[in-house]
Amino acid sequence: METIISFFSDHFWATCAMLSSITVIIAGYFNALLNTNKIWKQVVSWLTSIILTVGGYFAGTITLNEPVWLTIILTGIIVGLSSNGIYDIPKIKELINKITKNIPKA
Repeated sequence: METIISFFSDHFWATCAMLSSITVIIAGYFNALLNTNKIWKQVVSWLTSIILTVGGYFAGTITLNEPVWLTIILTGIIVGLSSNGIYDIPKIKELINKITKNIPKA
């Protein structure tokens, strides 16, 4: 369980906020270009967040905690939620802090 708790460092949250901001800009551009409706706007935003997370990691522009595959999934989910306006980063951070507070440290 220590591995799960170590994901949520300040660097992790800063990376999520940065990727979320970039996702909103890029997805907005593609949505305007493609003239999409509501559900497709969200799909474009989710795909953009995943592509930015994976691409950023493999390009070496963002660093992620170990194990990387799980961090990529968590980052993609959180960036997707916040860039779609479903949640914002502080609310997600508060929720995860409440959940991980009860996990015993090894």
